[in-house]
Amino acid sequence: MISVKLNPIDVADVKAMLSRLSADETNKAMARGINTTMTGVRTDGVKILSEHYALTATAIRESWKIRKALFRDPSGVVSSKGTFIRLIKFGARQNKSGVSVKVLRSKPRATVEHAFIAKIRGDQKEEQVYWRKYKGPHKKPVAGRAYARMPREYKFPVQALYGPRIQDHLGDPGIMGTLTKMAGERLSKNMEREVDSILRGY
Repeated sequence: MISVKLNPIDVADVKAMLSRLSADETNKAMARGINTTMTGVRTDGVKILSEHYALTATAIRESWKIRKALFRDPSGVVSSKGTFIRLIKFGARQNKSGVSVKVLRSKPRATVEHAFIAKIRGDQKEEQVYWRKYKGPHKKPVAGRAYARMPREYKFPVQALYGPRIQDHLGDPGIMGTLTKMAGERLSKNMEREVDSILRGY
């Protein structure tokens, strides 16, 4: 799980703004400001990850969760967690040698030799990239051959292939530092807007 903490300067700025409000108004401003900020943090995180990994923004956004702040509990959580991403998500294409994928935007496509794309169970809804553990007399299987037409010795057992765990990129201190800084700036701006909105109502 990835957590974002604000630096003391950002917290002090927010406290100074909230000191102008009553207790109920403070809770209202905090809940609204925090919720808007968390949505922005998710947007920033998705952008950072989509610039690094060759995945769609939609696929990356699915791993982010937001627990909204409430009036009675003005605290919230924005987090990203997940396991290794299925290799099929990285633009997998079958070719004569195996399956080509593009994992990082900064790197060219690469081929996983002898891998294949298929559904291996009757109830399987989506295709997956697999690696077959060859068991038979020949030196190596014929890459790219349709799974259904393969001799049985090529079919089992098979292993599903996965790409990286995308959250590991956020574990880089430089990347997390950037995201935290952006979060602090967003929170200060959003809280100022919420406080001003309440004060204008007087």
